[in-house]
Amino acid sequence: MRKLFKLCKYLLIFFLLAVSLLVIITLLRTPSNTGDWQKQFQILPTVELHQDAVSIKNVRDFRWNKDDSVAKVQYINKNYQLSQFKNAWYGISHFGENGLAHVLLSFEFDNEEYLVVSIEARLQEKDVDGYNPLAGLFGAYTQTIVLATEQDVIGLRTHVRGEPLYLYKLEVPEIYTKPLLLNFLRKAQVLNYQAEFYNSIIDNCMTGMLSESHQFRGLSSWLDKRILLPGNSDELAYELQYINTDKPFDQTRKDALIKPSSTELDDPEFSKKIRL
Repeated sequence: MRKLFKLCKYLLIFFLLAVSLLVIITLLRTPSNTGDWQKQFQILPTVELHQDAVSIKNVRDFRWNKDDSVAKVQYINKNYQLSQFKNAWYGISHFGENGLAHVLLSFEFDNEEYLVVSIEARLQEKDVDGYNPLAGLFGAYTQTIVLATEQDVIGLRTHVRGEPLYLYKLEVPEIYTKPLLLNFLRKAQVLNYQAEFYNSIIDNCMTGMLSESHQFRGLSSWLDKRILLPGNSDELAYELQYINTDKPFDQTRKDALIKPSSTELDDPEFSKKIRL
């Protein structure tokens, strides 16, 4: 028993030393925009803000093959008027069980214009197996804010990967949602010349979103499992009345599920039909 106790003690010491070493290495690393980036992350968007006008170059509008490879590289330049801002939509795309999901926001303007904002790890060609959550704890990836069309970011997940994706209109006053959009746009521009790390816990698709909004910091402690495992974050949003609560939650969630059969990716009314 004494030998077993000593062994456990040494293993614990070794574990703590290893973790400390990894933390030190992480702190000494510097994020960089230089890298052999995967095709979808090679070009960053650039944003110009002029009072009511927003100009964005390189809004991503890719199409994808069934194996997640890029079928069509396409960028577009878009102009928006902040006075035409209408709504913010919250998307949850489930890629695993037990709440494993990617979250995104889509901002709606007049004339059924939508701009998706998606915080992601900027993967390099060497990351052939995709994102590794453990490596993401220790500065293995830089962060990017993808500004894209719904056909690109949402369509990849619903029509190509077949992920269940729930899309909710946020019942939050514009006084909070419009500044949230502006915060993301400014952050996207800053990342062009000042790279930052993506972190699996403290700065990921969910917590990165929360950090940009005083309103969403009210979603309770980041230790809430519905934030750590954001596939269940719609339950929290429902509790706080950030999404419609006229119906029971199960029905609200059912209504929010996008049905890929409702439209094709290149349908001009893609955004309208996924909301039917």
